[in-house]
Amino acid sequence: MNTTTQASRPPTKRMSVTLPADVAEMLELLATNQGITQNEAIRKAIATEAYFQKEIKQGSTVLIMNSDKSVKEVVFR
Repeated sequence: MNTTTQASRPPTKRMSVTLPADVAEMLELLATNQGITQNEAIRKAIATEAYFQKEIKQGSTVLIMNSDKSVKEVVFR
């Protein structure tokens, strides 16, 4: 066993989730489109949500610019 590799990994916690079929399909599509595992897609989704929530808490507004240059505010509920 390579103890250097083990020591450099952050601690992990195994979890199990139950997803509705449509959400599971979205997860599979996200992972496939990015060429990543479903676990990695979940980690990225959580990190993205945490980032947006932090920014919103600090008073930021999340905006999307469409291809026609129109801008929409994204409202998280």
